[in-house]
Amino acid sequence: MTTKLTQATVSRLSEEHPTGTQIYDSEAKGLRLVVGKRGISYKHVGRINDGTDRYVSIIIGRTDEVSLRGARERSAEIRLALRRGDDPRTKKVAVPTIAEALERYLAGRPELSERTTSWYRRKVQGPLDSLRRLPADRIDREAVRSLHERLTKKSGPYCANGAMRVLKLLLNDVARTHDLPPNPVTRGVRMNKEQARDWAVGPDEMPRLWRRLDAMEDRVRRACWLLMLTTGLRSTNARTARLEHLDDDGVLLVPRAKSGRSFHLPLPRLMIQELGEVRELTTPLESPFIFPSANSRSGHIEQMVRLKSFPYAPHQMRHTYRTHALEAGVDFQSVTMLMDHANTHVSFNYVTRSHLVGHLRECQERISVRLQSLRGFVKAPSLQGSFKHQE
Repeated sequence: MTTKLTQATVSRLSEEHPTGTQIYDSEAKGLRLVVGKRGISYKHVGRINDGTDRYVSIIIGRTDEVSLRGARERSAEIRLALRRGDDPRTKKVAVPTIAEALERYLAGRPELSERTTSWYRRKVQGPLDSLRRLPADRIDREAVRSLHERLTKKSGPYCANGAMRVLKLLLNDVARTHDLPPNPVTRGVRMNKEQARDWAVGPDEMPRLWRRLDAMEDRVRRACWLLMLTTGLRSTNARTARLEHLDDDGVLLVPRAKSGRSFHLPLPRLMIQELGEVRELTTPLESPFIFPSANSRSGHIEQMVRLKSFPYAPHQMRHTYRTHALEAGVDFQSVTMLMDHANTHVSFNYVTRSHLVGHLRECQERISVRLQSLRGFVKAPSLQGSFKHQE
């Protein structure tokens, strides 16, 4: 039933029509009155323009709460939303700010190291502070481009690029659950050129590194440096290594590495011998860690930093290991596995790493021999048998 409704006629409808009657408003397409047992309500019925041909029914309100004029205005808003393909019944979720996006991202990535988490926070609270309180959908190309240019001049190209990478990551993460425009970092920022860090210790410097390493009085800390040098292990994984994760064959389990997965790392004979000596020194501490520290809250060595007596950075050991692995003739894929680097080649997913321990051990030994040859003389390890934990 279609009727030209007025405010006066609306109030009489419950008396003139039985329960369940629907009366269409001739002035507002889709708006209708529904007579119920206890009153009359306005309702809009329409089709969503999303390719599904679905009809939706949306209650606007009772006639004693909403005027006819108000109902028609609300009906027009619903009609426009349906034409856009939106479902007005779906509760709109607020788009998170960049600060909220960071917390959401970190909550979903518990495997990230404390150092990585801290780096993300510093970027958001520092270089990206001007955008921190803005919802992700309100950040446009011009704002991002101008910020990158200011940061480049003020803090340098590397800082500016780092901030943009964090922003790009967070915006992409929000886009998983919210409709956002194309990422403004991708579209609006031309990243500064970055020069690869030439950080590996070369053959001419290696004898000096070995002399400084051998002169180190703290034998536990020396062994930790040696582990990073001869295996390329990251500082965090080296410092937190546990005795229970080192088996009798000298294979170290590295749990929750930076990649987010655990992996088994065969150690070279030189390192197995060194760890046996360290175990004898640290047995009185009754520590579960391979490199214990009686003075740290964690129970293991907390920091590995440059010193005047040993002016090398922890990650420099990893660069050195990677470079000399190539010099030793170890193939690229084997070094990738030893260093726990990601490999995007699809055939790599068919490799069962646990079946390659013997091969990786041989590769590790070749790299170790290469590094030892740069002492100025080759110190051949005298180890016989496998590494055994001291009881």
